[in-house]
Amino acid sequence: MLTEIPSFTVVAEGSRTQGSISFCSQCIILGLIEGNVFQHSHETLTLGKSGWIRGDITSQGAVLISGRVEGNIFSTTKITILETAIITGTLVCPSIEIRPGAVLESDILMHWSPSQQSHKPIAA
Repeated sequence: MLTEIPSFTVVAEGSRTQGSISFCSQCIILGLIEGNVFQHSHETLTLGKSGWIRGDITSQGAVLISGRVEGNIFSTTKITILETAIITGTLVCPSIEIRPGAVLESDILMHWSPSQQSHKPIAA
């Protein structure tokens, strides 16, 4: 079992990481990651304007993208794509927001879990 840490991690602008990387806290990526990114908490994973990920993103929490992604993005909650984002890959999530100006070469798969349903059927 992973323990959630009440802090955040920053991959600074100008830094470069090769290989997969995992986080158990809120994360802000401003540098380059060449490998898969795993967010194991329900905190937000943010890819800043200068951030670039060449690999897949898998997050238990929300994903906020304003940088570049060459890979698939999976979120159990929401993906938000800001106007400066450039994404090539499949997006999989129950909720997505795409701001005008974003560049996407993507398939979008929206999955809805019955446990997330906020209304009940009306009896006839």
